[in-house]
Amino acid sequence: MRFEPLLCALLLSTALPATAQTVAAPAAATATAAYRLGPREKLTIRIGSWDSATQTYVSWTDAGGEYTIGADGYVSVPMAGSVMASGLSADELAQSIVTRIQESLGVTTSINASVEVAEYRPVYVIGEVQMPGAIPFAPGMNAIEAVGLAGGFRRPETTFLQNERSALASLGNYEVLRVQLYTRLAEKARLEAELASRPDLIPDKELANSPAAEDLLRREREVKAARDSEIKSQMVQLSSLEKLLNEEIDRLGKQVELRQSQIELAKEELSKTTDMVEKGLTVASRRSDLQTRVADEEVRMLELETARLTAEQRVVEVKQDRSDILNARKRDILDSLSVTQAEISEIQIKLKTEAALYAEAMQNGDGFVSTRGFGAPILELARRKGGKLVSVPVERDTTLEPGDVLEIRLPLPDEMSSPALAVKITSQQAEALPQPASR
Repeated sequence: MRFEPLLCALLLSTALPATAQTVAAPAAATATAAYRLGPREKLTIRIGSWDSATQTYVSWTDAGGEYTIGADGYVSVPMAGSVMASGLSADELAQSIVTRIQESLGVTTSINASVEVAEYRPVYVIGEVQMPGAIPFAPGMNAIEAVGLAGGFRRPETTFLQNERSALASLGNYEVLRVQLYTRLAEKARLEAELASRPDLIPDKELANSPAAEDLLRREREVKAARDSEIKSQMVQLSSLEKLLNEEIDRLGKQVELRQSQIELAKEELSKTTDMVEKGLTVASRRSDLQTRVADEEVRMLELETARLTAEQRVVEVKQDRSDILNARKRDILDSLSVTQAEISEIQIKLKTEAALYAEAMQNGDGFVSTRGFGAPILELARRKGGKLVSVPVERDTTLEPGDVLEIRLPLPDEMSSPALAVKITSQQAEALPQPASR
């Protein structure tokens, strides 16, 4: 919509300070545990600003997009230049980008930025696996899932039966699908909270019992906080504009009253002058001047009334804009919720299929045929802390982090002969497998 110069000046004088609208944790305790970015991660960065003149959010498409954090920890963003990203949370990086853009452009207007992780650093699985190397990281991934994505254990001088190969493949697919299911369930909890305007997320029982629930829900809370902040910012802008328009209407109303009083006084003087002209007590030019004055006052009166009507119409338009923004948000939430629910149903069907395939593959054979006996592979985990790789205790259900290096090695002969290890092998085999589906 268009604005009068006076209103534009008023809006600019009340512009909100620049803020970084990001994926941010809602509580201080969560913020301290926020995920820290690292090299080789791909980020989705969105930058924009609120145009108070047109009352619309303007996205800076040339500045936003996908960016990769370099090996030196910096990410290069147009207008902001190289910004240190490694070690920062998404919220902190967004604030740094906004600050750098303001310094670069020399502006203090409201600028918003959001940062999301589009692709995490990979997890590296090396050693005795079928396909060693980098595998994509997914939140909540544990050690045995990473092994499954790397093709499973590779054992020299050990032969897998065909049905055991199928069981292992089904197991890996099952674990990957389960991670995807938990991610979608967390997204569904966030969308339901947004739709009901709840302050926090209420996860399904299946997600609540998952070890990955805390990380997944924390990320969705950050997304919700960012989306809520965006809507709140737009509502504040519209409320400020409505207040300014109402104040303008009040001022115009007072001016109309004063102008009406001046017109009445001019008309009264014109009436007296007309009588005096008719009696020959004054010249006719005096009456002409007063007639011109009355006409001018009435024209100004009409302009003031027109300006007041225009301001009142703008108030109606602001209220309509507020309603349109809220309705568009609700439609977006409902559409996303429908898509997410469909994906959850599809994943659940695939999970049942993989469980049935696993159960079928496990009906025959006892697992391994080996000429040298069976020894369970040993898992070792290295994680970067303070710029160095340090050893971290690991079990099959240990949750991994981006950049972790998981090494699989075969036990030495003396390790394989240990009775304690034999007991551990049996328990690990049982715990690693999902329960077969009932047939």
